[in-house]
Amino acid sequence: MKVISLVPQRTLITSGPYRFSRNPLYLGGNVFIFFGAGLLLGSPTALFVTVLHLPFVDLFIRREEKQLEEDFGQDWVRYKKQVRRWI
Repeated sequence: MKVISLVPQRTLITSGPYRFSRNPLYLGGNVFIFFGAGLLLGSPTALFVTVLHLPFVDLFIRREEKQLEEDFGQDWVRYKKQVRRWI
C-alpha cells in the first residue's frame, strides 16, 4: 500500500486506524495536533482557530464521502455503517 499515490485507489482501506475512524488523518492532523499545540503553547487564539476550522474540515469530508460512495458503492455503505466519521 502506497501512502502517496498519483493513481486512484481501487481498494477501500478499512484496516489499521481506519477500523476506528473513517478519517484518522483529518482527526489526528487537523484536530489533535492543532488543538494540542494550542494547549501546549497556551494560545487561546490557536484553540479558537482550531474550533473554527472543524466545520470546514467536516464539509470537505462529506464531499469526499460522496465520491467514495460513487467509487466503492455497497462496500463503502457497509463500511460507513460500521465505522464513525470521527471517533
